[in-house]
Amino acid sequence: MKPALPLLQEQAGWREEADLLRYFIDIAYRSIPAVIGGVAMLVAIMYQHAQPLHLAVWLLLFGLVEWRLWWVIRRFRRADLHPGSVFQHYTAVRDCVLADCLLWGATVWVMDSHQLDNPYHLLLLLWLTGIFALLCIMVAACRDIHALFFATFWAYPLCSLLVHGQRLEQMVLAGLLLYLLVQWRFLGRFRSTLFDTVKLRHANQSMMESLVELHVQSAVKREQLQQQQRELTEAIAERQRLLECDALTGCYNQRALRRQLDAHAADSMASGRTWALAMLDLDHFKQVNDSFGHQAGDAVLQQLVQQLSSLLPPGLELFRYGGEEFVILAGGLAEAELAVMLDDIRARLATARWEALPASWQQTMSAGVVACQPSDPVNHSLQLADMALYAAKHQGRNRVCLASMLAAPALERFSRSS
Repeated sequence: MKPALPLLQEQAGWREEADLLRYFIDIAYRSIPAVIGGVAMLVAIMYQHAQPLHLAVWLLLFGLVEWRLWWVIRRFRRADLHPGSVFQHYTAVRDCVLADCLLWGATVWVMDSHQLDNPYHLLLLLWLTGIFALLCIMVAACRDIHALFFATFWAYPLCSLLVHGQRLEQMVLAGLLLYLLVQWRFLGRFRSTLFDTVKLRHANQSMMESLVELHVQSAVKREQLQQQQRELTEAIAERQRLLECDALTGCYNQRALRRQLDAHAADSMASGRTWALAMLDLDHFKQVNDSFGHQAGDAVLQQLVQQLSSLLPPGLELFRYGGEEFVILAGGLAEAELAVMLDDIRARLATARWEALPASWQQTMSAGVVACQPSDPVNHSLQLADMALYAAKHQGRNRVCLASMLAAPALERFSRSS
């Protein structure tokens, strides 16, 4: 038998319909043990009031239908669980359930026709109303068989009451008709409630899937944003490095020097420790440019920075102050320690081979070192280092001079001359 209302996947809400049919098939499968138990109890009740042949035929048919129902549902449960596969197995399950309904209604036929006024007959009708109420819950999901379900279940019992019943049975018939009307209204409303519940579940599932997809997209966007932030941070750091890097020599420039001077001064003020800085200068560097050209002079400055970077210990910072003048910041050294270190470097440079200059050329360096107190302004410290450098030049160059070794009159004289 084909369904009265085809359920096509092209129709709106077909997924909800498929879930309702799955609900129907699942309840039908779970009801098989209960149906077998109910049949056994019903047989025990009407055994002495039934025609043996009718009862045997009824039991045989009921057993065949239940076996067929079990086999069809088992095949469905082993098949693909895609919603579309539900429609392929629904018809066979539905037909078995309708056959069950027809057999439940035929229990009146099993009773002896001359015993319609027997109290057991009324008890059987009460039993059928209970079974019918339970079946309504199961069949509510199948909107295409509601009318057929009522007809197959109650056709024979109602006809028996109408044709053979006395006044009492006719009153029972009226009560049954009222009961069936209530059940019909319940069936429609319960089916609507089931459909709305499934529809709401699908909406919640779709919303959850959308939230998961949105979460994945937000995670991807967050990762992209973090990557962009890292790239921006690296770009800013690179820009800062380029802004504070001397284009010719590659060491820090005066912009970076000012920032680091303020940082050293703040650290010294917080800790109370002294620190040292040195200003150094290549001797007679103007002669290099005049004699060998500015390209040779640039090469000398580049080689100087390379050698100083390799000779200075970690923690000391080298800055190009301008021209051939450089500044070294030593946060963890005293004035004398920095002076000894620079004097060793000075001696090495005096014997170094300068690639852009003749082999006979001796390029020397002079330096001035100053100890910076926590309360000393950075500009004052730079001025003292410059005075010490000037003193080294004045004393014959190729030497390191300490600002603390200069007498006050000498400092005043150097200050006026500078």
